[in-house]
Amino acid sequence: MELNFSRGQVMFIDTSPVIYFFEENDKYVIRLGKLFDSIYANDVQIVTSMITYIELISYPVRLGNTQLAAKYREYLTNSEAISMYPLNITASEAAVKYRVNYGLKTPDAIQLGIAECCGADFVLTNDSSWKRVKELNVITMDDL
Repeated sequence: MELNFSRGQVMFIDTSPVIYFFEENDKYVIRLGKLFDSIYANDVQIVTSMITYIELISYPVRLGNTQLAAKYREYLTNSEAISMYPLNITASEAAVKYRVNYGLKTPDAIQLGIAECCGADFVLTNDSSWKRVKELNVITMDDL
C-alpha cells in the first residue's frame, strides 16, 4: 500500500515499527525506510506515547545493554522527528472506549486513545487486532 501524505499530517507509531526500524528487521527495513523517507519529505509529524518509551527501553535495560537503551532514549526524547504525547484524562477516556468496545488490553487501548487525541491521520502498528478499530486509520506493517 502506498501512503499518500499531505504536509502536516500526523502519524501515530506503535512500538513494534520503531523496534523493527532500529533492528533493521529483514522483513520490514526496506518498507520502513521508504515510509520514513515519505514522512520526512512531506513534513508528517510522528507521534508516539510513553507506552512505547517504556516498551522500547525495557528490553535493552533488562539485558544490561546501556548503549542501546541510551540510543532509544535519545531518539524518543531529543529527536525533532518524533513527539511524545502525554497520557491525560482525554486520552484516558478515549482508551476506556477502545478497551470496552474492542476488548483491547490496557496498553493497546492507551496507545489508540493517544492516537485519537493527537489527531492521528494514520496509526502504524504490527498488531492486526487493531484493524478492528473503525474510528482510526490503522495500518499494519504488512499493509506497507
